[in-house]
Formats: sequence, structure tokens, C-alpha cells
Amino acid sequence: MSSLTEIGNVFKTIREIDLQAIADEATRQTWLAIVGDENAGARDLATALYLSPRPLPPDDASRAMAGPILIPLDRASMGERAELIIFVLNERRAASDAEREIFQKWIAANKKIIVVLNQEPTETLALSLGEWAGARVLEGQVVKREFLEKQFVPAVLQLMPENKLSLARNFPLFRYAVAMEIINETSVANAGYSFSTGIAEIVPVLNIPFNVADMVILTKAQAFMVYRLGLILGLSTRWQDHLAAFGSTIGFGFVWRTLARQLVGLIPGLGVLSKTAIAYAGTYAVGRGALEWYNTGRQVRRAEVERFFREALERGKTLARGLAEKAPKAQAPKFSLPQRRGRRQPKPLAPPTGETIEG
Repeated sequence: MSSLTEIGNVFKTIREIDLQAIADEATRQTWLAIVGDENAGARDLATALYLSPRPLPPDDASRAMAGPILIPLDRASMGERAELIIFVLNERRAASDAEREIFQKWIAANKKIIVVLNQEPTETLALSLGEWAGARVLEGQVVKREFLEKQFVPAVLQLMPENKLSLARNFPLFRYAVAMEIINETSVANAGYSFSTGIAEIVPVLNIPFNVADMVILTKAQAFMVYRLGLILGLSTRWQDHLAAFGSTIGFGFVWRTLARQLVGLIPGLGVLSKTAIAYAGTYAVGRGALEWYNTGRQVRRAEVERFFREALERGKTLARGLAEKAPKAQAPKFSLPQRRGRRQPKPLAPPTGETIEG
């Protein structure tokens, strides 16, 4: 495993220009207004925003940040200051004149709105959609975790994708979903990078050795991922405080990169799909390992990271094949380098579309 000094150097290389912007994005306050009668479930929903898979420590960031604004209907105009308005109702009835009036004011102000019908799902939800045109309408009980995780959380994140780091740091209910999104996004990005450099390798003029580029690009992306995960889980904004999680998992990143080099070596144009699949699975394993460390506070075992790697490898293979199918055929350069007399110009290697991935 890499030493903390070596790992610290990775962060030092990038912190000046990159980490502060990430910290600013995560620590900004996201203002949510929950409008409705407490008996309708408004307070229950406000409480549910702090549901967490583990007890929140005293220094969790969510304890120091402003909670949602809980507003009764007769003071609903206060919600116009919020970035997202969540209107909670629990009666199967038509909207009242007062509710229609305030709702139309929110629509006119271009507010993002979610209407939660706090009740068991019915077959008549479609009847409510026209009444709340312009809002996202959900039906389910706010005290049930399944509704919150499968409907409410995705709906909020879809409406506020630019606030996902802040939402997760402010409100623990969003943390797991945002963490998995960060891990998947970074894994796909690293796989795409590895595929693109592999394509470049088969064009002689654009040869980019994988064993050089990966140490800079892939590790930097992993460092950003680990730092983001720590921020959304309510931890310190100081990059030094994340070295333990980085050290517990990024060392395994060097393991999978070594494996990648064993597969593709230094031979340009070979192993492009294998390299892409490994880049995806390796990054995913590092992310899941870091998430496990943050959630439990214990050292992540190599066997656990290897299990995460195996779980993701099939997805990595599928992604690699999809990229190969969409990629244009590699073309020989339209110009040639000067040739010495008596030497033949090498032919470009075939594109990787026919490559198979074993394992």
C-alpha cells in the first residue's frame, strides 16, 4: 500500500486549484421549504431528511447547517425564498382556493416544486396531475423509507442536480444516493479516458502510453472522488483529514493499475477493452472502499476492495464493448513522417472492435 507521504503528495498536487471549488460547492446552504400542516406529515418529512445509515457524530456538518424551513399554509408566501418547495398534503380532496392561489404564485415565480400526497398509493394519482401542473407530484407515505429512497430522493436530485453535493452534506437522507452517483460517474469517466487513450495508441502519431497517463489522470480523478465522498458524508473540508480514507483505498488503486499493465503491457493498440473494463472496475472499487471507510471508520480489507472490483468488472466489460461499438474506425494518419531510405513505413494496427475480454 502507498505511504501516507506519497498519498499526501497526490493531494498537494491538486488542492490549490481544484479542492477549494469542490468544498465551496458542498458547503453552500441549500434552502428547502416544506409547506403544509404538521398533521399532514410536513414535520415528519423534515425529520426524515436526517435519516442516516449510521448515527450522526456530534461534528457532522448537517448539525451546523440550517435545516429545512417548515412553513404552515397560512404563511406559505415565505416559501418563495427557497430553492425548492415541497408541498405536503394528506387528504384525498381537491385543492382549496388558498392552496391553488399560493401554488400559482410559486409557478409564476418559476419555483421548483414537489407536491407530496402523503398517503398510500392509489390508482387515482393521474387525477391530481392536472391540478398541480408545473410541479412534480409524488404519492406515498413520508414515514416509509422505501418511498423516501425510491421516489422522493430521486425526484429532488433530478430537480436540483447542481445542488447534489450540498443536499447530501446538509441532509443525510441524500447521502447514499449521491455517493453512488459520484462513484459511478467517476468510474465511467475513468473508463472513457482509458478507452480514448487506447484508441490513440493504435494511431502511431498519437501514441500515448497507458502506464504514464494513468498515474496522473486516473489517480487524480480518484482523489477528487474520495474527497467529494468525505464532504457529502458531513466530514471536514480539510484535505489532510481525508488522507486516511485515501490511504486505505487508493493503495488498492495501484494494485489494479499494475494488473492493467500486466494485461496490456507497453504494446500500443492491444488490450483496449480490457484496460477500459479494469479502469471502470478499479475506480468503482476504490470509491466503494472509501465509502465503507467513511461509514464505519475502520480499515478496509483488501478482500472487500477485491469483492467490489469483481462486482463491477462485468459492468466495466459491458461499458467497454458499448464504447467500442460507438467508436469510429481508427484511420491511418493522412500525412506520413519522413522515412529513411530502405525502411518500410509500419502499417497502422487494426481497431479494437474485435477484441474480447476474458474473465
